[in-house]
Amino acid sequence: MRASYHYQNWYMSGHSLGAAMAAMYSADHLKDYRGLIMLAGYPTKDLHAANFSVLSIYGSKDGNAKMLQKNPQYLPNDYTKQVIKGGNHAQFGNYGLQKGDGQATISRKAQQQATAQAVRQYLLAHDK
Repeated sequence: MRASYHYQNWYMSGHSLGAAMAAMYSADHLKDYRGLIMLAGYPTKDLHAANFSVLSIYGSKDGNAKMLQKNPQYLPNDYTKQVIKGGNHAQFGNYGLQKGDGQATISRKAQQQATAQAVRQYLLAHDK
C-alpha cells in the first residue's frame, strides 16, 4: 500500500488488541512512521524515537481501563492522551457489546465523532 501512495508522513493505528499489534509493528519500524494512534490499546514495545509520537484515545467508561495503563515506560516523549467522556471500549467499532466493558453514557455515533475529531487535531498538530 505504501508504494501506491506518496504521503510524506505515515501513521499506524489500531483498536484494542489491534492497537497493541500496531504498537508492536511500529516499534520495529519507527523510522518508517511518524506516529501511532491507539484506540483503547496500549504499547507493547519501546516507542522512543526522534520525531515519533503517540495518540492514545479511550473512553471513560472502558471496562478495560486498567489494562490501558500497561507499559507507560514504552511511550515516547511526544505522547497525547484523549479520554472520551462517557465512551466505552466497544463503541470505537460497530461490533456490539463486549464482555467486561463498561456501559457507555454517550451514543456510538457521538463517540466515533469525538474520536475522529481527536485524530484530526492530532494529525494537524503533528503532520508538518
